[in-house]
Amino acid sequence: MRRKNELAVDKILECAKAEFMEKGFEGASMRTIAERAGYTTGMLYARFADKSQLFKELVGEAADRLFNYFSSTEDEFAQKSPQEQHTQMHSYVDDKVDIMIDMIYDDFDAFKLIVCKSAGSGYEYYIDKMIDVETANTVRFIDTLNNAGIKINEVRADLSHMLSSAMFYGLFEVVAHDLPKEEAKGYVKQVQDFFNAGWDRLLGLPSDWKSYNI
Repeated sequence: MRRKNELAVDKILECAKAEFMEKGFEGASMRTIAERAGYTTGMLYARFADKSQLFKELVGEAADRLFNYFSSTEDEFAQKSPQEQHTQMHSYVDDKVDIMIDMIYDDFDAFKLIVCKSAGSGYEYYIDKMIDVETANTVRFIDTLNNAGIKINEVRADLSHMLSSAMFYGLFEVVAHDLPKEEAKGYVKQVQDFFNAGWDRLLGLPSDWKSYNI
């Protein structure tokens, strides 16, 4: 049987999520959260230092899980040979993005808070941090292939950042628009196809990856 304090924390988090969903991080009030939960503000502050801690409690675990998975896939890809990176770029990324969508939908409310309600919080630039990782790894990918004698076009880092921004914010639109999971996966597949073709053109690669012997 759960202890009284654990039940109190559950109630506070439930009410905090409702408050953040309605008003966003900036508009949310610790006083209102306490009132929703049926506690005094003093009792609330005894458990949570501020609304930043409450917000982190609601989204932190899911946010870290997704970011760490994304970062590890980038590192894993970088360990492949230049030839493998050359031929597997699209298929590898598409498979990993599909898994990321599963992870997002497993903790949909947390990502709804991050994508739509996090302004002013420590998670306001969560997506931008993913974009920075993607940009750095795109630059690394181009350098790796060219240094290995697999000549592809150079792409400026600032252009890579713009394109990564468009892709990642496009992917997270499925959360902003509350798309059902299967519909979201179809949408994301189309976004991936669009960017794959665009990157092929920029890098000077064949648009039909079936022509490669993987």
